[in-house]
Amino acid sequence: MIARRIVPYGIAVVGAVAVTAAIGVVETYAKVGGLSAMYLLLVLWLGATYGRWPAVTASVAAFLLYDFFFVPPVGTFTVRGPSELLELVVLLAVALVTSQLAASLRRTQASAEAMATQSQALYELAIAALQAPEVANALSLLCGRAAAIPGVKRFAIAAVVDGKGEILAGDTLSADELGQAVWSFETRRTIGMSLSGGTVRAMRTHPDRTEPAYVPLESGVAVIELGDTTPSTDDARMLAALIGLAGLLLDRRRAAREATRARALEESNSLKAAILSSVSHELKSPIAALRAGLTALVAPRAGLTPEQQDLTRDMDRQATRLDHMVGDLLALARLEAGVELHREPHSFADLVGASLRQVRSELQGHEVTVDASEDLPAVDVDEMQVGRVLTNLLENAAEWAPDGGGILVGAAEHDGQLAAWVENDGPAIAPTDLDRIFDTFWTQRMTGTGLGLAICKRVIEAHGGTIRAENMRRGPRFTFTLPLAQVASARAQ
Repeated sequence: MIARRIVPYGIAVVGAVAVTAAIGVVETYAKVGGLSAMYLLLVLWLGATYGRWPAVTASVAAFLLYDFFFVPPVGTFTVRGPSELLELVVLLAVALVTSQLAASLRRTQASAEAMATQSQALYELAIAALQAPEVANALSLLCGRAAAIPGVKRFAIAAVVDGKGEILAGDTLSADELGQAVWSFETRRTIGMSLSGGTVRAMRTHPDRTEPAYVPLESGVAVIELGDTTPSTDDARMLAALIGLAGLLLDRRRAAREATRARALEESNSLKAAILSSVSHELKSPIAALRAGLTALVAPRAGLTPEQQDLTRDMDRQATRLDHMVGDLLALARLEAGVELHREPHSFADLVGASLRQVRSELQGHEVTVDASEDLPAVDVDEMQVGRVLTNLLENAAEWAPDGGGILVGAAEHDGQLAAWVENDGPAIAPTDLDRIFDTFWTQRMTGTGLGLAICKRVIEAHGGTIRAENMRRGPRFTFTLPLAQVASARAQ
């Protein structure tokens, strides 16, 4: 090892002696000026090949040899006059500057070659990792490359899902280290290492021992433990690039998992909608036949006793309730399946009037007020579906309003849409339930199915509108928007 370091300096001295001999041979036959420039060729070659200090050694050796053999008085290191001294100083200065430039060029070339080599290696690794069918295999390939960097003792990639850490690739981690990785991910704090400017820098709190560093990524954590030797500048850049590539692979893994989950959820929803639609459709006919039979039994000519008639009426009410629930299930299944709406211009006042007539029995004992002018622009809606929305909201208001309580139905044009609302006297809705109230099967009633408001939301959203619940002074209010008909919009322009 020591001999290898001494060789460049020996070459510098021997080269200077050889150049001196060559100059002496030339001057024996002819007097040629500027032969001292031959030393510069040697200095340039040494600087480009071995670096700065061998070139400096050759410069000093050339200065001394040229002074001893060619500067009068020859054979001594003294200088006869200022001109000869100036010539020697210029020779030394030029040699030193030349050696510095050559050495700088060599370092730049070596750095460029190292960077090109690292870029090629990183490119090949990235292509191999991204083409790998499984993200785990790609991460294992990446961890192996990171562990091969001089100064890297351990390298691991951990994913964090729902507050739990999981080692995906690389070296093993203890339970404490995995817990520390989870904490780093959740707090988004880097521990023991800084990552900036395309490079990494270790920050050790205990110089006498090594500890793992934790770098949080978008979907996981990179755990790196450096050894006693610090990676070089080029290796630090490579390590930073590998950490960034690990982040991309973790994002790819997260996207694949979300896509799989979304696909499974979509298939589940489609199956649920198909089952609901099939079951609801099959139940419609027997329920209709049951209601028809019960209605016939209640007739006087059926000959039933008063007690039997009361029982039959109660059965008819239950059958009606079941028919209503099956109808809601069928409507919900069709809406979730994306049934096509039959949209036409309709007067909102006419829609409200039809719904009030349909639920007039439920509204008995309540004071109903309609604040919807007949001059309102027509709405572009499916008459049957929007009628279902109004019917469900009116039934809901009638159920929660106290005896003799008021119910208000209103509408007004607002921002190019029709804003309508149904409000009733009664207890307020809990603030935590204002958003959940439109969820499927959510209800606070003992006998309700939790489908009415869910159907309202899907119908309104199918029309491109919104619906919300809010508490007013008198009680709850449900406000929804509907699109205006194009005929009305054109007339307004």
